[in-house]
Amino acid sequence: MLAELEAAGLDFGSVLTGAPRAPAPLSALSRTAELASVARVLTEDLRQVQRADPRSGTSIARHAHRLFDERWLSAESARFELIGVVNRMDRGPFHASSCGETRLVYRLAYAAKTPGGAAGATPAAGAPAATPAPATPAPAATSRLPMTASFELLAPGGDALSCRRLAQAWSRAAELSGPALARWLTSSDGPLARPATDRAHLARLVVNLQSVRWPSTVRPDLGGHAEYVLRAFRWDARAGRYAPLALENTPDVARLSRDPARRERLRAWLSAPENLARLDEGTALLPEEFLATKALSATPHGLARRANRPFRVLFEPRDFAGVDFGGLSRVRSPEGLLRRLDQMTCPGCHQSGSVAGFHLLGQEPPGRVHDALFTVESAHLAGDLPRRRAVVEAIARGAAPDHEVPYPERGDGARGGYGARCGLGDPSFAGWACAEGLVCSAYDAPLEDRATVGVCLPAAPEVGDPCQVGAVVPHADPHRDRAAAAQPGACPRAAVCNTSPVGFPGGMCTSSCVALPEEGVCGAIAVLDPFNRCLARGTVFTECLSRHVTPAGLRRCSSEAPCREDYVCARTSSGEGACIPPYFLFQLRVDGHAVP
Repeated sequence: MLAELEAAGLDFGSVLTGAPRAPAPLSALSRTAELASVARVLTEDLRQVQRADPRSGTSIARHAHRLFDERWLSAESARFELIGVVNRMDRGPFHASSCGETRLVYRLAYAAKTPGGAAGATPAAGAPAATPAPATPAPAATSRLPMTASFELLAPGGDALSCRRLAQAWSRAAELSGPALARWLTSSDGPLARPATDRAHLARLVVNLQSVRWPSTVRPDLGGHAEYVLRAFRWDARAGRYAPLALENTPDVARLSRDPARRERLRAWLSAPENLARLDEGTALLPEEFLATKALSATPHGLARRANRPFRVLFEPRDFAGVDFGGLSRVRSPEGLLRRLDQMTCPGCHQSGSVAGFHLLGQEPPGRVHDALFTVESAHLAGDLPRRRAVVEAIARGAAPDHEVPYPERGDGARGGYGARCGLGDPSFAGWACAEGLVCSAYDAPLEDRATVGVCLPAAPEVGDPCQVGAVVPHADPHRDRAAAAQPGACPRAAVCNTSPVGFPGGMCTSSCVALPEEGVCGAIAVLDPFNRCLARGTVFTECLSRHVTPAGLRRCSSEAPCREDYVCARTSSGEGACIPPYFLFQLRVDGHAVP
């Protein structure tokens, strides 16, 4: 269906340039003013990382910190694939003269010949694998890369009648699938009919790019480290290029830290009753004078990292001690306000219930086993879809929709299943209970946050559960974050604790595949020494995976039963889902790919 939409004119190049039949390979598209203007900004971001960090670079052999290779942005073998069309009519309150947004999400991918003409690429040493791969390699190295680009288009209209018609068109789309759905979406009555997808309706182009990754051998206490550059661009028709745009609700921490008067204006704005009400509802928009044009998010350990909590860097809870929270429904404390604010920022949202910093990664080809995800949407996205659907259905009926937005890390009505966020005593999160059989653990929360939000986990570790948990000691500079020393803990009988230094954040209990409990599934982990020697010989990673893996009992997962944060649901050779660290998949890391 997505391929049909691309063929109908929703390919990345055509939407980016506004010209039909734009070239797909980035080697040609990069010569257009449109992509060149975006790539120029991102390339400078990457070079800033390299200038500040002499250990960073694109060579696995020479660099401990692996940098995104800027050549992918102009490679013959690379293109942006359409991976999702997202109806965001629920974003109506953010745009007074439209019916919300329609988002077209693309992901960077490649199909490249390797030196021997075989599939795969040489990854960093020490990376275990999710599942065995077929012994016979394919003729080309194919993978996706950790980069998405999304066009956020304003849905035309804004009056009640036009919005109701649009909601009815989306409701009609929900009854279709496959090619019939693609034809309806782009038909004259469909929600993607021209000119709805023309560049004239573009609110912003947003980019999420993994800029650098440090393997767990370099950051053993955290189980590795990765950084993501978050950018937004607007189309400047007069200049004929895309220009950086302020990020929504994301404060410029460096500038505000240097300017106490501006910081105090921001604190006063946040404390005003009318703005508190909108923050509680989740529909507030910060004035542009406070906003950044670039942000950084860091993994693993999500909101335990201060890089993902810019408001918590700027303010302490005591800065809002005099605020009256009595009339609010969600934000009931200074700690709740700061957590709400941080999750409305770009880095905070992308580290709340996400898949390695992303919320949508794209369906896998049916036959793909190695380097494949089983669940391609984040827990946040899966949990928020019913709310968004209810907004569309209400508008279609002519009723007033409920535009209140819950915290991204836990939706309203969530049952508090495995890995869900839960309350540890703060009044803002008092309703966040865990399901029966689970307890709320502070897990990796910094010492100053251990009475706010935790994680629902079994009281006694089971297969796939954490076994080496230490509180994160955060810093505004993510390079200076660390995890408090923690000894490997208990695991079920006949299971072992795979620790953070070998790439398992928080540790993970694994077992044999014999007599697995209900929550277990048989996957595989690479046997590190022979696997690394195989890679060192220049053998493609698919072949190394087929030769040097051992079966392992891992936690079973699906869209309905997601993994805990810092783990992804990967496809096993049997077609089931198993929880593994994200950077064991090559498509979620910048290093180890074919040379562009």
